[in-house]
Amino acid sequence: MVTTRTGTTTASRAVTAPTRASRRPSSSRGEGPRQRPAPPRPALAPRADRAPRRPRPAPTAPRPRRDRRSSYQGSIGGVQPTNDFHDRGTGTWAGPAPTGYKAAPTYCTDGDRNQVTAVTKEPSHALLGSGQKMPMVGMGTYQVASPDPVREALALGYRHFDCASFYDNEAVVGEGLRGFLASHDRGELFITSKVWNDAHGPEALRASVEKSVADLGCGHLDLCLVHWPVTFAAGDRQGARGAAPIDMEGVWRAMESLVDDGLARAIGVSNFSLAQVEEVLALAKSPRHRPVVNQVELHPRLALRKLVGVCRRKGVQCVAYSPLGQGSLVRGDAAVERVAAEAGKTPAQVLLKWNTQRGVPVIPKASTRERLAENIEGHADWRLTYAQKGVLDALDAGAAGRVVCPPWHAATFAAFEEGGVVRPAQAFGYDK
Repeated sequence: MVTTRTGTTTASRAVTAPTRASRRPSSSRGEGPRQRPAPPRPALAPRADRAPRRPRPAPTAPRPRRDRRSSYQGSIGGVQPTNDFHDRGTGTWAGPAPTGYKAAPTYCTDGDRNQVTAVTKEPSHALLGSGQKMPMVGMGTYQVASPDPVREALALGYRHFDCASFYDNEAVVGEGLRGFLASHDRGELFITSKVWNDAHGPEALRASVEKSVADLGCGHLDLCLVHWPVTFAAGDRQGARGAAPIDMEGVWRAMESLVDDGLARAIGVSNFSLAQVEEVLALAKSPRHRPVVNQVELHPRLALRKLVGVCRRKGVQCVAYSPLGQGSLVRGDAAVERVAAEAGKTPAQVLLKWNTQRGVPVIPKASTRERLAENIEGHADWRLTYAQKGVLDALDAGAAGRVVCPPWHAATFAAFEEGGVVRPAQAFGYDK
């Protein structure tokens, strides 16, 4: 027996032979010998007032995972999809690319299929990638020879003026703007100018823009464009000595400096093909130096749907010059006259609405008060119906519908919409 003392109490315990557990060495942490595990608790008897537990369901076999590729029901030829959105089981369209209505469209409502829906107000501005708001209807100033049409346009509500160095009339336009600028805020106007083909060198480009700003008397340009993607020799305004390919990077670096120095709020291009727009986008050194506009000829006979759509998805707004086909669509086109009579509008108003209704600003040229008022008054108060738009869509003639086609740019116009995503019809060979 061994006697131990704890405080004032004396206890006795028998010394027994050491067990296997007690002979184990203690851990390195200074802990004592391991204790024998406690005996298991006896199971409690079920209570009479407690509902029995539900038995677990028997496990089922896992549902086999469907192999999308093996079960893919693709389009013609059993085409296997790649790692794009077609791989999500949505299928691939292998037919011809849509080119607008070629037959009478179908409608989802009963009654008059050409019934005009109520319109509160159409958008009056297009939001550019630079954050600026461009009015949907502007005044083209080509061949404006007097400041009076500019003053008339301002009185009618025009706030968007499209100018160019090549027009040789920016001093005249500036004279028409002077009175308005003296009594109104500069921010109420949106003024565009363009650099001509013989001023693509860095110094010549800056000198051209500084002269435009001085002649217009506007302090800065809201938008400055490269007029054409070709280069003439210095002083050769008409390109009599031929056109050379543009130095895209050199010209765009000079354009970017205009933004840096405050001469232009935004920059863009004009008459550039889709591939050329993509090239400039890749050259831009920052988001604020990206092109925000591509100004091209657009009207129902030259719809350029792919160019307009791809540019929009890339943040480049297309703007339509010659939206009336230089008058060829206004006079004598039976389809346009029929739609105009049905809508209760003039042919010019119908043609302008065709573009603006798809989000494309227009800059028609006009010099009389009557024509200026016809182009802008009430423009945002109505819409073409689907049937009327379908009739105008069917006029698209592709390259044959082009009106402005200088000989030194014919090669670029031939492949104007090449680039972007390959059209399905082209990928599958249906357009050969």
